Amino acid sequence: MSRIDKPRLVTTCEQRLSYFEKMLKRLCTDLGPHPSGTRAYEKATRIILREISAALPVAFLDRYLDFWATPVPPRILHKGRPLPVGVAENCAGTSDGGFSGVIRRIDQDGIPYGIEDVKTGEIAAYITVSSDVGIQPEYLVGDAVLSLPRFVTGIRDAPLVDLLIADEAEVQVLLRVVHAPKIPTYNVVGTLPGKSRDEILFIAHADSLHMTEGGNDNTATAIILMMLAQALADSAPRCTLTLLISGSEECGLMGARHYARRRVVEGSHGHLKFIVNSDSLTYGPNLWTSTEDEELMALVKTIHADLDLNTEPIYTAESCWMNDASCFEGINTHVRGINFNSRGHDTLAANHTPDDTADNVPRDCVESSFAVLLELANRLQDL
Repeated sequence: MSRIDKPRLVTTCEQRLSYFEKMLKRLCTDLGPHPSGTRAYEKATRIILREISAALPVAFLDRYLDFWATPVPPRILHKGRPLPVGVAENCAGTSDGGFSGVIRRIDQDGIPYGIEDVKTGEIAAYITVSSDVGIQPEYLVGDAVLSLPRFVTGIRDAPLVDLLIADEAEVQVLLRVVHAPKIPTYNVVGTLPGKSRDEILFIAHADSLHMTEGGNDNTATAIILMMLAQALADSAPRCTLTLLISGSEECGLMGARHYARRRVVEGSHGHLKFIVNSDSLTYGPNLWTSTEDEELMALVKTIHADLDLNTEPIYTAESCWMNDASCFEGINTHVRGINFNSRGHDTLAANHTPDDTADNVPRDCVESSFAVLLELANRLQDL
C-alpha cells in the first residue's frame, strides 16, 4: 500500500490508543531490551522505518558508529618514506598487515584517487584531497560509513601523489581501524518538506539499556513521534518537519551526535530553526518544559491553556540543550530549542530497571503529550 493510499491511523483518540498499543507490543514486549548495536535494536529501527515511510515522503536509516578509532597512525609509504596523509573518520581499515598498491586516478563520486592492490588488481583504498592547503579532517556518512579505507591529503601534497601515479610507483598501505558496534546501528529519519527550508527537528531516542525494555525511557515517546508523523502526513507545512528517532542516547548520545555532524557535512545545518527533544514523556501527565527562550516557553504555556488537558505542567527556565538536544547546541547562529520530559506518576522509579516494561507505561500520558507536540508542530510554523 502506498503512502498516499494508506489510511491515517491516528485520527481519533481510539485509533491513537490502538496504534500505540500495537507499536508498544512490537517494540517492547516482543523485542525486549533493545540497546543500540544489537539485533533487537536493528529490528526496532526497521519496524520504525516502515511506519515512518508509510506516512512521510522522505524516510531512511542513518547508519552510524558508537566508536571509531585508528590505534596506529595511517600510513602510505613509498620506498620507506611516508606520504603526508590523514584519514576520513568512519571508513573501514586494511588488514592488519596492509597491502602493496599502485595509486590510480579514478575521479569517482568526488574521489580523485584510488589505490589498486597489486595482488588483486582491485581498488582497495581511496585518497581524497582537502579543500585547504593542509590536511583537513573528513567525516563519512550514509553509504560511505565503513566503505574502503579513505586517506586524506592536502592541496600542497597532491602534486606528489600525481608524480607517484606518473611513475606507477608501488606504495605500502596500512590503515588499522577499530569500531563498534559490529552489528549495523541506525537512526531513523523522516522528513515532510515544507514551503520553506526553515526546519523544525523533533527528536526522541528509541534505544534501551541491556536490562530493560525501556517502555517509558524511551520507547513510548518514540511511538508518540511516529504518531506525529501519521498526523502530519497530509499537511502542507510552511517549515520543513523532520523526525529523528535516534539511537545510542543511552551510550553517549552517539546517534544524535552523528546526525548533527551529518547535517554539517551535508551543508544543511543552517536550515535548522527549532530543535524539540522529547525524553520520557510518560513518567506522568505533567509535561516538563525546559527552555531559556521566553517566546517558546510562552508558546508552550498558551498551548497548554488552549488544550485544557487538566494536567499540571512544569516550566523551567533553564537550558534546553540537554540529552540528545545537546548535540545541536550552536549548530548554527539562529537555532532555538525546547526540551520535554514529564512527571506525575510513580513510573520514574522504574527508570533504567527491568520494571520499565510496556505494562508500566501510563496510557493517559500518551494522548496529552501527543496533543501538545502536534499543536507545537503547527504553531511553530508561524514563528
